Amino acid sequence: MGLIKSAFTSITSTLHDQWEDYISCESLNNDTLVVKKTTKNGVISNKSRIQVAPGQVALIFDSGKILDATAEPGIYTFDTSSSPSLFAGQFGGMFKEMWERFKYNGAVSKEQAIFYVNTKEIIDNKFGSSSPMSYPDPEYKNIYIRYYGMYSFKISDPFAFISNIAGTVSDTYTKDELMNQANAEFVSALDVSLQECAHEGVIFSSLPSKQLLIAKHMNEALDETWKTLRGMEVVSVAIEKITPDDESRARIEKFDNASMYSRSEYATGRMVDATATAMENAASNENGAGTGFMGLGMMNMAAGKTIGNPLDYVKQNEEKKEEASKQEVPKEDAPKTTAKAKFCTNCGAPVTGKFCSECGTKVGE
Repeated sequence: MGLIKSAFTSITSTLHDQWEDYISCESLNNDTLVVKKTTKNGVISNKSRIQVAPGQVALIFDSGKILDATAEPGIYTFDTSSSPSLFAGQFGGMFKEMWERFKYNGAVSKEQAIFYVNTKEIIDNKFGSSSPMSYPDPEYKNIYIRYYGMYSFKISDPFAFISNIAGTVSDTYTKDELMNQANAEFVSALDVSLQECAHEGVIFSSLPSKQLLIAKHMNEALDETWKTLRGMEVVSVAIEKITPDDESRARIEKFDNASMYSRSEYATGRMVDATATAMENAASNENGAGTGFMGLGMMNMAAGKTIGNPLDYVKQNEEKKEEASKQEVPKEDAPKTTAKAKFCTNCGAPVTGKFCSECGTKVGE
């Protein structure tokens, strides 16, 4: 028994009535992973039509065995006299390898059914750490971080997936039924994957840009649990935010400051800024600028540094204050200059005119 692909890819409602069984599945959404289709009597009649939409794999079961499968969109005829065709579609040579592994491992019994498996990327799966997780950062050493984000996965091995859960499917199998267990496994594997990123030199703040690297490590960590047993694999991991705990944040800031000031240009700039601030404070010292600058000078000498003679700064500061206090006197308000006094060359008496008032001697200009 097997599938024969029809020459046409669409069919009308009128043509539906020409066959006893016409089996199809509407497009599977992001929350639906598997849909099970059966006939009224549990048997797929010969020459029945089976339609497969894009993003689906159809697996035909008969009493616990997989009779045939297709990953190619189209309409097929179920022929009880033909051999399995295995239309691999996007799965290529891997499809036949899966067939050899699982054709006798189906989980349904005593009925024929078609399982439509969603092979599209299943997105919008949220994750987050409930408590700070240790991260051996290559730069900041061991810190503790919280993180959250979203990931996507796909069913890459529909044979393994359906064989694992086919017995639990009545009509549909949704993402919600899988996520409680899958999310716990995902977060556990994510911790391992982030440790691998740290060993490869990724600092914690760069993790959001390492989606492909994290996804690679995730698939390695989940290989046995997800890929082998469930036929699933991680497509992408998007960490939206990473937050260090308070203690780690304080240590990171301290480390960054020390690292920055170890560079001469930053250290010099910091010293100039600190010295300027100290000098401004000293100049405004309530006990006098001299006291402030002397204290500043002693502080710098204790540190093995000098900012120059403190008295020079006192003098400069006083001169600036004196200049600021002076006001220019307008010319019209300036006092008139008194003429130079003259004395008689004969008797020595003061003379205000051209002749001495005491002896009459003429006094020169």
